[in-house]
Amino acid sequence: MTAGPDVPMVSIEGVHKWYGHHHVLRGIDLTVPKGTVATVLGPSGSGKSTALRCINQLEEIGAGRIHVDGALMGYREGVHRGRPALFRLHPRQIAQQRANVGMVFQRFNLFPHMTALGNVTEAQVQVLRRTKEEAYQRSLAMLERVGLGDHVDHYPAQLSGGQQQRVAIARALAMDPELMLFDEPTSALDPELVGEVLSVMRDLAESGMTMIVVTHEIGFAREVADQVVFMAEGVVVEQGTPDEVLGNPREPRTRDFLAKVL
Repeated sequence: MTAGPDVPMVSIEGVHKWYGHHHVLRGIDLTVPKGTVATVLGPSGSGKSTALRCINQLEEIGAGRIHVDGALMGYREGVHRGRPALFRLHPRQIAQQRANVGMVFQRFNLFPHMTALGNVTEAQVQVLRRTKEEAYQRSLAMLERVGLGDHVDHYPAQLSGGQQQRVAIARALAMDPELMLFDEPTSALDPELVGEVLSVMRDLAESGMTMIVVTHEIGFAREVADQVVFMAEGVVVEQGTPDEVLGNPREPRTRDFLAKVL
């Protein structure tokens, strides 16, 4: 993915998602320019995490389009019976697209039998086909970047939750993504460990990484985000700068949510 600088990193247009009869996403639209941070807020069940999973095609959308750096995610355009249509890509092609998008989940999803170094190295070798030496050097650099250069030989059980989440971030960064998605990355952490993960994310934002962060950390959204998106019941209720959405929200649903969480 190498579109020009004026092409948004993420463009979501009219995306719907159903689980059976449950209409989870109801035609959401969102644009995230390159080098910016978007934070997504909202109550549980609002569709925030589903939207993230649709971006990197962990979930197949029901309608609409998602582009990452100009590339249509998960589909190719064609013609069916004389009309424009979308055709699902082969899983291998989708995996190639997904390699450009790093994702960090609520749970760390580390391999318990591998060290921090092994966890960060594995996907580079299996997916990117890097040599073990190339992956090893890249892993060391990324673990150093997240402040774990002296923990490379530790297993997940020997690491705190915050350290495990930082290994997960290093693992995603080692794949050289153009976009990082964070799905409530601090929600499973004890309160005293949240700060160390947010600090790494602040550093990423300052480095120019494009990020979409689903979070309940209002302070982080106010401090780091270029735009704040508030979702409820599967729709984007309100979006704008942190000052606009957090400081002077227009919509009653946004005001009610902020009153409960602040």
